[in-house]
Amino acid sequence: MSITAFSGPLISFGSAASNDYNPEAGPSLFFGGAGLLDQRGPFNYQPGQNFGAATCGFLGSSNILSVNAAPATKAAAAVAAVANVVSGTAMTLVSVTGSGITVGASVVNYNTRGTVTGLLAVGAAAGRTSYGESGTIQLWDPTTLTARALSVTGVLASVGGNFLISGYDIYGVPMTETITAAAGVATTNGKKAFKYIASVVPQFTDATNYSVGTTDLFGLPIRSDLAGDITVNFSATLATSITTYVAAVTTTASATTGDVRGTIGIASASDGTKRLMVFQNPLVANVASVTGLFGVTQA
Repeated sequence: MSITAFSGPLISFGSAASNDYNPEAGPSLFFGGAGLLDQRGPFNYQPGQNFGAATCGFLGSSNILSVNAAPATKAAAAVAAVANVVSGTAMTLVSVTGSGITVGASVVNYNTRGTVTGLLAVGAAAGRTSYGESGTIQLWDPTTLTARALSVTGVLASVGGNFLISGYDIYGVPMTETITAAAGVATTNGKKAFKYIASVVPQFTDATNYSVGTTDLFGLPIRSDLAGDITVNFSATLATSITTYVAAVTTTASATTGDVRGTIGIASASDGTKRLMVFQNPLVANVASVTGLFGVTQA
């Protein structure tokens, strides 16, 4: 057998009022479950594609488990150790795996389809689970979809300034963020959730020390417009799992806007043991478009 593919929609019709037309009428059952197709070009089904070419999606079409991981404790220098900064000179990123950061990661650039190496990854690299002998059908693995906002930590004597962070999201889409560290402020948190970090470049010079680390602000793999379209379980607690929710940016994204799919802040500190589970219910108006499911274009 091979993959059977056709352009839908598919309707399985029936009536609960009478089963005269079909005495075996009942619920439809699917081996292995059913899921929501990833409509984006690199991940969608291409008619006539060879066996093994990825056709991707999420398990389920509602109440989708999109994140299932135990994030490491946030750390102020997890990405770049304490150092003086020079305008236009990239900070030295960590070279040893630890504090929830994996060194030497690589990702396929969503736009160019080329492989980018030498990156830092937040947790494990994003991955998919494959099915069948050829592995054509692939579901996004929620245990690998953790993405976090970053932080810049200075000292009381710091003059403050902008840090330009470049990297990629969980799908390999390039993204940037400018985090403005205020003068004399200990820590400034970013608003975008990064999966991979390529560089941190200060836009000013200061002889005082700064470091770059992780926060307990997490990104959502599927666009969220309303707090009610997600359910979060952290450390086996539902009602008090999050303290902050920021909806997806729906206008044009830039280096200073928020996350294109939205973020959540957890109610207690991550520690590498407490499990974060996020269930998402895409809005009816959003399921039929790439922008509806994955947000406006990253910047």
